[in-house]
Amino acid sequence: MTKGIQDKGVKRLLSKLVLLALPFIVWPLIEVFVLPMNFFTFRIWETISVNSMRLMPGPFYPNVHMQMVEEGELAPRTPYAQKRKVEWYTDMYGYRNRDTKNDVLLIGDSNITGAKLSQDETLAEVLEEQLGRDVYSFAPATMNRFLATDRFQQTPPKLVIVSSIERRIPELPAVGENGINSKIRNFTGNIISSSSFLTSVAVTADRISKLGLYHRTLADIDRALGNREYISYNNEFFIEGEYANRDFSEEEIDQIADVLEGYRDALQERGIHFVFLPIPNKENIYYKLLPSQKQATFLPRLLSQLDERGIEYVDLQPTFNALYQQKQVQLYPVDDAHWNEVAVKVAANLLTRHATVAQLQATPTNKDEKLLVNLEKE
Repeated sequence: MTKGIQDKGVKRLLSKLVLLALPFIVWPLIEVFVLPMNFFTFRIWETISVNSMRLMPGPFYPNVHMQMVEEGELAPRTPYAQKRKVEWYTDMYGYRNRDTKNDVLLIGDSNITGAKLSQDETLAEVLEEQLGRDVYSFAPATMNRFLATDRFQQTPPKLVIVSSIERRIPELPAVGENGINSKIRNFTGNIISSSSFLTSVAVTADRISKLGLYHRTLADIDRALGNREYISYNNEFFIEGEYANRDFSEEEIDQIADVLEGYRDALQERGIHFVFLPIPNKENIYYKLLPSQKQATFLPRLLSQLDERGIEYVDLQPTFNALYQQKQVQLYPVDDAHWNEVAVKVAANLLTRHATVAQLQATPTNKDEKLLVNLEKE
């Protein structure tokens, strides 16, 4: 009698716990299987980026075609947000490309991916149109991820352009650093991308893990309570503010140059040419809007060091400065720290004028062609 009463009590308790947990179990499934994929997001980036299933080959869900009205990352869902309709395609590996051809390969960050840019405004597509050669966007990704990826060993590009926004250059990993992670990702990515079923399972599991309503609610509460700080001067939003234009020591400059020299050497061993493309910070070009109006010295000092080592690069800073300071050409969105479509075209123009890139443009397209690399001078 007593045991029967205890069993009923346990069953009632379990039933209540299940009812209590049911909304938290069912809601993520509603987000994935009922609501539009971008219901709680303000950019395609967050909508299709890989969250927890970092065994997939790329940073985004594969084979996606999506359009959306986006807002800048620095002031979303605020009166300062500037809405813009963009279109995205991702390839079978989850990178932002329409196909996988790669005469030229761009390794870089979210600027190369094209945050707040439409597909035909990305550097890969603008450069491809100007060069008349296939350009592949391998971003966001690192040199080590490239070196560990099988498909680039089987069909290597002729030219690799490594790009980075100025503030991330000190964080570029040396060749071999965390290389095991890249090799594991290559192995698991190959398995997942070989099966449409495994890809579907991985994408679904990843979408469930995102908990869109939860994170959207937290962000809204932070904004309502004023817990989210914005760096804004003269109605322009910045990601680092005054800190971006800080001074770097000679030792730091040397260490960064060492990393880039390692990239050049690793590619040279594979017969691939290397060009570095640093993208100036918004604070660098818009420095007159900062309270101190301090000019950045980092890139000129780094590029001077690269000159001494014979490392090829394209310098965007003088042209960006001239366009903004003398002609008031806007190169970054008001509510975002990434470059805009005007800056991308300027960068593509400067890239095509670079001797090595121009040489590729002039080289006939056939299976046996090889980019002429003057190794003796390097």
